[in-house]
Amino acid sequence: MRNALTLAYHWLALLIAVGIVVQVFLAGLGIFGAESFKAHENFGFILHALTVLVFLLAIAGPRTGRTIGMGFGLALLVTIQISLVDARDDAPGVAALHPVLALFALGLAFHIGMPALSRRRGASAPRPAS
Repeated sequence: MRNALTLAYHWLALLIAVGIVVQVFLAGLGIFGAESFKAHENFGFILHALTVLVFLLAIAGPRTGRTIGMGFGLALLVTIQISLVDARDDAPGVAALHPVLALFALGLAFHIGMPALSRRRGASAPRPAS
C-alpha cells in the first residue's frame, strides 16, 4: 500500500508539471483571443487542489522529511502564487511574480516526479536523503 501511495505521489507531481504547461497555454489564450482568463483561473484552482493532494500523499506514502517538505513546499508555493494575483491593482510588480513562481512550481513538481520516470526506464530510483 505504501509503495502505491509513493508512486501516486511521484506520478501526480508529474501530472501537475504537465498541468502547469497547460496553464501557460490557457493564459496565452486569455491574452491572445479568449474572452476571459476564466479557463486559466478554474484550471489553476484544480492544480492547487492537486498540490495539496501531493502533500497528503507525501505524508501517507514515502514519509521522509524530504518528500514531506517538497510536497508542502509545492502546495505552499502554488498557494502564494495564486494569492499574488490579488495584488495586480495595488502592486503590479508583486503580482508580476505570479508567472515567475509558476516556473519554480514547474521545476519542483518535475523534481518530485523524477523517480517515477527513473523506475519506468528500469533505472534504480534515487535513494531518499536521510
